[in-house]
Order: sequence, then C-alpha cells, then structure tokens
Amino acid sequence: MSGDENNYTEIIDFEDSNLISVKLAAINNKVRFSILEILRDFQKLNMNQDNTFKKEPYYSREINDILFKKYDIDISIQMFGQHIKQLLAADLIEEIPLKKEVPNKSGARNVNGYILKADAFEELFLEVNFLSDELFSFFDLYKVNQKFYEENYCILTIFNGADKGKTFKVHKDETVLIGRKADFSAGDLASFTILLDNSYTAVSNVGKPHLKLFHKDGNWCVVDGGSTNGTFIGNNEIMPGKVTPLRKNSFLKLSRGEGGAVIYYSITK
Repeated sequence: MSGDENNYTEIIDFEDSNLISVKLAAINNKVRFSILEILRDFQKLNMNQDNTFKKEPYYSREINDILFKKYDIDISIQMFGQHIKQLLAADLIEEIPLKKEVPNKSGARNVNGYILKADAFEELFLEVNFLSDELFSFFDLYKVNQKFYEENYCILTIFNGADKGKTFKVHKDETVLIGRKADFSAGDLASFTILLDNSYTAVSNVGKPHLKLFHKDGNWCVVDGGSTNGTFIGNNEIMPGKVTPLRKNSFLKLSRGEGGAVIYYSITK
C-alpha cells in the first residue's frame, strides 16, 4: 500500500449509518408507504413558501380514513399506531401538536398531526417528491446487497446511473480502485478495479482513479485520490489524500449532484 494509507484521519462523526437500513425497512411496507404518500400529497397541496401550512396536517384517524377510502387498506387505529411508531423511529415523519380537539369516549381530547420530515430522504439521496418505483428500487438494491454477505468481505452496490444494480464483493486482502473507465490508465488496471460507466460525468480525476478502498487494522477505509469533484459519505465530504474509515451501512457519493455515482457499502459485522 502507498504511504498515504498510514496517515489516518479521525473517524468523521456521522449520524448512525444503520438508520439507512431502518429507513429502507420502514419504506418496504404497503401501509407505511401509503402513509408517506398521503403526507407527501398533503404537503404538496398545502405547504406555503415559508414552510407553514395552509391548513392543519392530518391526525391519525384522518390518515386512517384516507388509507381505507383511497388505498382500500382497512386496519384498526391501534395497528395504525404501530406503523406510525415505525415511521417515527425511522426518522421519516414527525409528530406535531394541533390546535384542535376531537371527540372520544371520555369527551374531547387534543391530538397530534403528522408531517414528512424535511430531510426524510436526505441519506437516500431522494427528494420528498419521490416516485414509488424509485423508492422500491432502492429497497430492492438494498436486499441484493445483503445477499452477498460473507465473512472477510465488504459489499459495494451501485445505486444509480448506468451501472445501477452492479454489486461487488471485496476481500479484506484486496485494494480496490474506483472510477470512470476513461480515468484509468493501463497501469491502474493491474489492481482490482471497479470501472464506472463514462456517463458518470462528475466522477472525474486528474491522472488517477477517483477513489481507493482497502482494509487496514480492522477497518474498511477509503482515500480520495485528489478527485476534481470530491467524495462524500452521506453528506460529509472527506479530505482528499487522507484515509477515512467507513461505518457499516454507508452511502459513498462520488461527487455531488447529477453525474455522480452513489455506492452503498456494507459489511457482515
């Protein structure tokens, strides 16, 4: 390994990356996905430019009624509450107090409403105006990634673009170079490489592949080789030329915005 692999950076204080798995699991359910669509549609119609609402958000019974009338989903309010708990735990929605009272057996009571969190899908690189097939595609790719689990390996799955769905098993004794085909020289190909399609226009570098991945001292690590557009773990940019240890269940993003590649990394432990 080259000398820069001995110069460790401190582990960046990312949010618990296992939350990605929790979010994907929460999405992969007809009831919970329908609840997210109901909240999305409400916000598209009723959100003001200053992020206030033209009318109060739905509370539990209102959402449950829409589930039955629009989606033909007939569940008890108690079961509905269990689905809401999972969406709250996944940090996809938030609960807010409403200025209204509703009747119940013991009289009127105050209720809470539910809205999508502004950054609900940030770690998944999706916008709040999501499409069903895009979200389910994310979950399908996540399940593919999990099938390749094996001791002493990490698993990399490409989540977007022309190479979407390609999965790679990397042994801890291997060093991997990752970048666009056009950015590799003949000498680079002596190592194990992940050649990304040239349509990832923002994955670029001057004279080197974009990223190096390897295992050292019990950690899987990456080094950005001085790429022109940077490497991000979640939304945090790593320092070029410095070794950055990865956390389990992380999204690596080679560049921001369109033209970048999103790669999901996971390990067995």
